[in-house]
Amino acid sequence: MAAAVRNCLGVDIGTHSIHLAQMEMGKAGPRIVSLVEEPLGLEAGLNENERFQAVARKVQDMLKRVHSRTKNAVFSVPGQSVFVRRIKLPRTTPDRMERIIRFEARQQIPFPLDKTIMEYQIFDDATSPEVNVLLVAIKRDYIMNFMKMVRRTGLRPVSISVSTLALYNFHELNNSGRDLIAKPAAKAAAKEKPQKGKKGKKGEPEPEAEVEGEGEEAIESMGFEEIKAYINLGASLMDLAIPKPGREQMIGFPRSVPLAGNDMDRAIRDKLAIEDLGRARQIKEERAVVLATDFELEGDPNHVDMDASEAVTGVADRLISEMRRSLDFYISQPDGVAVDSLVISGGLARLRYLDKYIEEKMGLPVEKVALKHPQIRPPETMPEDFSPFAVAVGLAMQGLQLAQNKIDFLPEDYKIVRGMKERKFEVIGLVVMLLLIIGLSVDVGSNYIAAYRNQAEQYEQFRNESQKINNEITEAQKRDTAIAKAYQQLAKAVGQRDFWFNFLNTVHQNRPADVMIDDIYLYIDGNVVIKGASPSQTSINQFVTDLGAAKELISSVKFLDISTRPKTDARFRTGVYDFTLLVRTMIRKGRVRPIGEPPLEPTPIGGATR
Repeated sequence: MAAAVRNCLGVDIGTHSIHLAQMEMGKAGPRIVSLVEEPLGLEAGLNENERFQAVARKVQDMLKRVHSRTKNAVFSVPGQSVFVRRIKLPRTTPDRMERIIRFEARQQIPFPLDKTIMEYQIFDDATSPEVNVLLVAIKRDYIMNFMKMVRRTGLRPVSISVSTLALYNFHELNNSGRDLIAKPAAKAAAKEKPQKGKKGKKGEPEPEAEVEGEGEEAIESMGFEEIKAYINLGASLMDLAIPKPGREQMIGFPRSVPLAGNDMDRAIRDKLAIEDLGRARQIKEERAVVLATDFELEGDPNHVDMDASEAVTGVADRLISEMRRSLDFYISQPDGVAVDSLVISGGLARLRYLDKYIEEKMGLPVEKVALKHPQIRPPETMPEDFSPFAVAVGLAMQGLQLAQNKIDFLPEDYKIVRGMKERKFEVIGLVVMLLLIIGLSVDVGSNYIAAYRNQAEQYEQFRNESQKINNEITEAQKRDTAIAKAYQQLAKAVGQRDFWFNFLNTVHQNRPADVMIDDIYLYIDGNVVIKGASPSQTSINQFVTDLGAAKELISSVKFLDISTRPKTDARFRTGVYDFTLLVRTMIRKGRVRPIGEPPLEPTPIGGATR
């Protein structure tokens, strides 16, 4: 874990704009120094390198405009690019816990661990025999490519977080009652506070404050805990974060949906038959509203483009549908509860009457994000609307060590360099000590020579022992070579008899968690038909892609059939898509016989695809 810094930037880089939040930690608590928003304004047709340069220039220009001197920064990757699982594990030792988590990761993460950066955080409730573990993974190539852009900015990356976790971190702290400026003496007094069931020096019962705390815990244990869903509406993504009920202060359900402001821009462009997407965005920001009932009662249609408003309202209906699906899925979880209200943020939250429309359609209270914690001081120049900065402030909070979720995808080499810089005073101390020892050694030359000879004798003894160990290693390598030759001869005798076991194991490892396989038919010509269902077409496509990547076993994977509309299935709580795949393996002939009746006619198996 990185040591806390006193000044930090939260850098939220979107597809349409960049949001910067600079925070500092002083004696009076945390303060937001500045909040800056700038459109990216990228030209069409830029390659990756040109885009990285343009983003870096924009970030540097924004820092110059606010006269920022800090280089410490926390960046975020979009929630859509990460894999998140929340699992419960029995309480055990730290070493054993890490082994269990890595074993679970192999079962849960849908891509190879050697190509993955995996991070986890343990949330411990002392009253429970189990602990909650937040497991988050991302493809290593994605982070390495992301770091190319980070390096171009000239900033010093303190951490790489996730947009959904940054959103949760902001709201968790913003709505908490934690004391952010408690003095060391006050903290020490809190630690010495008498525990429940103990008495003071004179045998008095516990103070009244302890009874009040016990009453609050009793209320929480009865389930009277307000659950809010936090929704950030950006240009390309809708991020959603719902806290887990209980004392752990952890995120309960994160989700990122690729549906947001850009879809409204495209809807306006198509509705008004204009070519410039930038012009469509301008119309959305200046002349479009969401057609909520409140607009019909109090709005002025003379200053509104009704065609554009109809277009954005249609996209708003799709957004609300995704929100409802997310809440329904969260409630269906074993520890899921009903959500009491919604808090929206992001650039799209500024769209007029959107909050009223969501409240009207969802039947839940909706509020726009605002700074609430009394100890978080706002900047001297506060933007008219704070909505776009929730994620950026959440990132800066993580840099100041104020966040509850501390997932960090910063590559290991950066963490090592960061650790050396954080311990620079320890390194300087060691160097000074070494110089002092050398100086003293000059004054006691005879003792130094005697010590040197003694050390030389020890090195000689160590060399002899090492030679003995090297001889033992050489003998072990010879035995290992003999075993390898025997294994190769056995493999030649066995041939490809384990091919189908390897094939089925590959299918199992590449199957996403929300894809259910109903039937697998193996044919004598090496073809395989797989039938299954999933509530997500994205997961089905990912399954097909990952199977096709197993080139040592599979030559091709094609769809024979896939339903275009979701169907009812008693095994799922939502509609599912049925699919049938034709898998051509590398074995064309074998002794395998079909099991059961073929699911399709012979002709489609031979080559019909969709």
